[in-house]
Parts: sequence; C-alpha cells; structure tokens
Amino acid sequence: MKEKKPTKNYEDLPDTIGIEDYMEWRGVGDATARNIFNSKGFPRLKGTGVKQLADKRRVLLYELGLTEEDKKEVLKEMARKII
Repeated sequence: MKEKKPTKNYEDLPDTIGIEDYMEWRGVGDATARNIFNSKGFPRLKGTGVKQLADKRRVLLYELGLTEEDKKEVLKEMARKII
C-alpha cells in the first residue's frame, strides 16, 4: 500500500477547509478524511450540506485533543494575533 504524505502546511490552508484540503494537510485518503469529517464531535460547519466544510482553527484544536477550557484559551490567543 502506498503511503500518503501531507502536501499542504496548516498556514497554507484557507480559513474554511473541505475534505480535499484536509486530505492534503493530513496526508490521508478520501475515505479516511470523510470518516473523520463525519465522526462525532468533529467541528464541521452547520448548514453546508454535502460540501462538508470546517474552520481550520477549530479542526486543529479538535485534533490536539484539548479540553474545552484549553480550547477557549487558545482561541483567545489566536484572536489576539489576528486583531
């Protein structure tokens, strides 16, 4: 089986990512990316239908496995850097 490798860095991703972006960032195949996007707790944006979109910052926090309190602190720091 051929090993997939990431082809995009986090910084290169658009603010809103889809399955293709996730595949390129994490180096996974289509089926794996779709399973992750459809898993319980994954931070998909509501109302995007079959597009299955997510905010890249929330996806990063989800993958880091932070507690809700830690997520809030990290998001505050991200907002400070943006503003």
